[in-house]
Amino acid sequence: MRKPLPVVDIPSPDPLAPLYERAAAQIPGIADKVLEAFFARSAAYRQLPHQLVDREITEAVSRNLHVFLRALREQRPPAPEELADQIATAVRRAQQGVPLDVVLSTYHVAAHVGWQAMADVAEQDEVGDLLATVPALLQYLSLAVPAVAASYLTEQQTLHAERREAGRALVAALLTGREAEPLAERIGLDLSSHHVVVAVRVEAPPLTEGSGAHDARLAAHALVRRLRAELPRHALSALDHDGGTVLLPTSAETADQELADAADLVHRLHTAAGVDLVGGIAAAESREDIPTAARQAADIAELVQRLGRPPGAYVLDDVLLEYQLCRPGPGRKRLARVMDRLAEHPDLLHTLRVFLNSDHNRHRTAESLHLHRNTLNYRLRRVTELTGYNPADPADIRLLAASLIVHDLRP
Repeated sequence: MRKPLPVVDIPSPDPLAPLYERAAAQIPGIADKVLEAFFARSAAYRQLPHQLVDREITEAVSRNLHVFLRALREQRPPAPEELADQIATAVRRAQQGVPLDVVLSTYHVAAHVGWQAMADVAEQDEVGDLLATVPALLQYLSLAVPAVAASYLTEQQTLHAERREAGRALVAALLTGREAEPLAERIGLDLSSHHVVVAVRVEAPPLTEGSGAHDARLAAHALVRRLRAELPRHALSALDHDGGTVLLPTSAETADQELADAADLVHRLHTAAGVDLVGGIAAAESREDIPTAARQAADIAELVQRLGRPPGAYVLDDVLLEYQLCRPGPGRKRLARVMDRLAEHPDLLHTLRVFLNSDHNRHRTAESLHLHRNTLNYRLRRVTELTGYNPADPADIRLLAASLIVHDLRP
């Protein structure tokens, strides 16, 4: 049977212990060793400016060691005001883009290097004083690390919010043809000449029984987060719960691939949304073309929704006839009049629609409508009488189909 380990008696720190005095005198050298350990472990710190490293970080490490030794001698945890400088330093690290795991690891590196340096100068009769630092060191880390992490994350959220708003302002400027370079510089972005524009339209999620405005807002925020999570890093977006616009920077050489990637993106957004979602896609060959491409993409998305097409990605070629029939002009007005003659006969209108969707096959049409073949033939003759166009004639049926599209797309 294994013997229990002996109880280790850890004494309380002696405020006048010579070991602590010697450790305090060696803080500049300890800080240098801590920095060496930082650089050996983290590329993020090696990329920071030398003057910043030589001054700010060295001072921060030294300040941490002084705060620890003072709290150790006074047998108390560090006071919140003593951690204020560490918190301010963490905020700057967030602004400089140093990852949080790297920032937090520095406290453990400093604790390890600092304690080892103290152990190196401890005499044989000072082992008790050295052991007394362990609980104090753990207590210091338990307070300093969460405080630093919280301040870092708060600053990071602020920076993300500012960048997102700047990104939205940049998208708005590009979509309206206004000057965009200053906004791009603000977020450190080099503007591309070519862009693929994706107009996203999201169907409102159904409200469950008993859900209120608060639940609806939470669902909307969750939807936006899911959509944003699918966007590639290079995307510029202005999205909310019912959709928005995504700009995908590209070049003349990669535009075709970006168009294909945009279609894949729409499918991912649809999956993430959990409700019906369509995306109209158009290309802009210059920044000046972005407003026109954005209008085209938005028109495509709206057209697809009004036509009741399935969720997914659409380009102009997918709705070319319907898109053209939406344009105002005398031809559209004349086409509208053809279907106006059936407006008072919803049964005939529905029969014509099913006939067109059945590839002009009378047998399939009759089955879909649960009609006798003679009844179907009668209805199609009535369509001819009222409109002047025969559904059995190839030329007339094309005109009837176009007229029905114009009828369906009326506001």
